[in-house]
Amino acid sequence: MMGMRRHLKAAILSIDAKLASSGLPWSHEQGALLCFVIHGLFATSGETQSELLDAQQGFTVEMLRALIGHFTCEGYRFVSPEDLTKRLWHRGRYVLLTFDDGYYNNIRALPVLEEFGVPAVFFISTDHVKQGKAFWWDVVYREFRKRGRREKEIKRAVSAYKAYKTSEIESDLSEQFGLAALTPASNLDRPFTPSELNKFANHPLVFLGNHTKNHAILTNYSAVEVKEQILGGQEEIREMTGKFPKIIAYPDGRDSAEIRAVAREAGMQFGLLVRPGRNHLPLNSATDDALKMKRFTLWGDLDIEMQARMSRSGLSLYRLLNGIRNKATAAERKPRPAGKTNILANLAGS
Repeated sequence: MMGMRRHLKAAILSIDAKLASSGLPWSHEQGALLCFVIHGLFATSGETQSELLDAQQGFTVEMLRALIGHFTCEGYRFVSPEDLTKRLWHRGRYVLLTFDDGYYNNIRALPVLEEFGVPAVFFISTDHVKQGKAFWWDVVYREFRKRGRREKEIKRAVSAYKAYKTSEIESDLSEQFGLAALTPASNLDRPFTPSELNKFANHPLVFLGNHTKNHAILTNYSAVEVKEQILGGQEEIREMTGKFPKIIAYPDGRDSAEIRAVAREAGMQFGLLVRPGRNHLPLNSATDDALKMKRFTLWGDLDIEMQARMSRSGLSLYRLLNGIRNKATAAERKPRPAGKTNILANLAGS
């Protein structure tokens, strides 16, 4: 099944690449803001094979350089959250570059940002920074790998855990693998420390964003807990860096009208999902659309030039099908299983 899905995705992306190549000369690219998300940033493609963490996108420094180079040559302007508040020109072409979670390896982006003089937003899960703990999906990946579990099983476990709160996931992982499992294995998988984040945040090309206190998938939380996660993240970023973000990235891209209302109350003017698509200008920070902006995910196993052209194109079979799938998933999402989590037992019994 996984192989079939990969082949289907590859076929759809191949169609999109052809649509982009043939349609770009006639595409209406003006009046668009393209947002991109990266998580970990790797020095080489070989480093993505490390079994210390989930490489996720497998995105490297050279790929970042190629991406920025492409849009710079095509006349796009890279913007910061401060630029967004000033109302972008309705016929302009813009890019917002973002990094989620708060991995220390994101520091590798600085030489590339400085080379081109472009800003980027780094969304921080503050409890990970303050406590120096590993991200739970990396723990799943590392511990399952140690036990010879297959990629398919790892993905199933991660997907199952997303029905729970972070504290519940971490409790279960500690019980399954020991408390030490939540300790980062190296500089590759660890978050920033508070002092490192403070220094990083003072770089003129670095802007911070809210990613909740505990990388909380907010749709799993009560209204009171959502408020604690967002407001707490704001306060902790202010304590560590003196910065007060105006932008939030919802963990796992999951939001709701109620969550957006809390974000607005906490001072957020912009909010980012994880759904591919172009954001049309003008973008008014006072509207709900500004709190549910689309973002493209970049993949290290796909040609960067191709991905850049596809994001610029107004035609996309992949984006159309992805939108339909997201709506279907939201409508069919089942409540989490009752009782204590035990992913290993559930997998063994499924």
